[in-house]
Amino acid sequence: MERYLGREVHAADGTLLGRVSDVLADAQGGPPDWLVVRLVGPLPRHRAIPLRMSIEVTGRLLVPTSRAALRSAPAVRPGRGLTAPEELRQRRHWSEG
Repeated sequence: MERYLGREVHAADGTLLGRVSDVLADAQGGPPDWLVVRLVGPLPRHRAIPLRMSIEVTGRLLVPTSRAALRSAPAVRPGRGLTAPEELRQRRHWSEG
């Protein structure tokens, strides 16, 4: 999934949310399921968003969410897979939003 690394991630309204810093598989080690986004801003913050939510448009990834919804998602650490409880927290966040 290297094609996603470094790509800009935008909200549907065009707002830049960040860049993809990692791609993660689910807790069982299946195919890639999550994009890790390094949020725009002074502090390095990383959040995961389901890969299935992204749409590729003219070289950018669009996601149907707001900056606030992405920032309120549980934090993740790039380069480290999700544990089953972490993945459950992510799934709850994105199914409620």
